[in-house]
Amino acid sequence: VEEEVTEKRNEKPEWVEAFLQRTFFDGCTLHPIRRNEKNRYCINCDSSACQYCLSSTTHRHHKILKIYRHVYKDVVSLVAMEKYIDCADIQPYKCNKRLVIALNPLPHCGPILNTETSCDICKRRLAEPDLYRYCSISCKVIAFERKSSDLAPPFLSIMSPKKALKVEQLKHKRKGKPRRAPFF
Repeated sequence: VEEEVTEKRNEKPEWVEAFLQRTFFDGCTLHPIRRNEKNRYCINCDSSACQYCLSSTTHRHHKILKIYRHVYKDVVSLVAMEKYIDCADIQPYKCNKRLVIALNPLPHCGPILNTETSCDICKRRLAEPDLYRYCSISCKVIAFERKSSDLAPPFLSIMSPKKALKVEQLKHKRKGKPRRAPFF
């Protein structure tokens, strides 16, 4: 099981590069309603869309990410993104009581005094450098592309649901059927 997981984690999802290059929050030309912005991304179609575009039947069973704005930059919910890529080592930010991660580096805040407390790629200051190494998804993607071997972190892909179930079955849950030694 561990070998399958390692192989899967060494891949980069095909849609990630296109997703990071997209622009969001432009007005939708198909639905020119006041304050209707393209703030969703369909992974299956590789396109940005508005809420009305996604309400059509074409996107019914597609994987959709909702994009938010934080400090004038595009961010995505950490919980939503963890379903599609490994978000370990990416600094989350608080936005409207929700943890989000940036698509691209947020604006730099002040001079960099210590490189140990900054993003490994863009050198942006991190709030918690002991827990995180990257300030955005794009920085982690760059680090993934630069890594020396397939076994070295960072990893981008996550386990598929079938493989995750196998690993989950190997772990003992805290509650459930007791696993005690038989009484003699």
